[in-house]
Amino acid sequence: MKDNHRRRSRVNAEFQVEVCCDRSKLPIKSKNISLKGMLLSFTDRLKMDQLCILNFTLTSDIQFKIKAKVVRTSEDFGTAVDFVSMNESAFYHLRNIVRYSSEDADAIDHELITPAFEIVDDNTPITCE
Repeated sequence: MKDNHRRRSRVNAEFQVEVCCDRSKLPIKSKNISLKGMLLSFTDRLKMDQLCILNFTLTSDIQFKIKAKVVRTSEDFGTAVDFVSMNESAFYHLRNIVRYSSEDADAIDHELITPAFEIVDDNTPITCE
């Protein structure tokens, strides 16, 4: 069995996410999520290395977007995306989703001590047109 090299805990979380890629909007169900990425149900419309925007709607008043990159996709597994960038508000909501879905919310907070990726000063607005 392969060693687990993940830097963030995955938690089961099933909800609808709107994925915007190449000017198409696809409603896709999530399978699990972490502070670094998520696993979606398989769709042949998403390709390896493709950049996309994930639109999350928690309530009519709480919506946020995360820029992501497709890192793996297969019918057996699903479609995995790594988060590329998000604003502070999106991170706040993402963290709450992961903490709420975790059996050990304190462990999720402890993971924040070690960066999962290099911080880039990217103030480019996240849009899906």
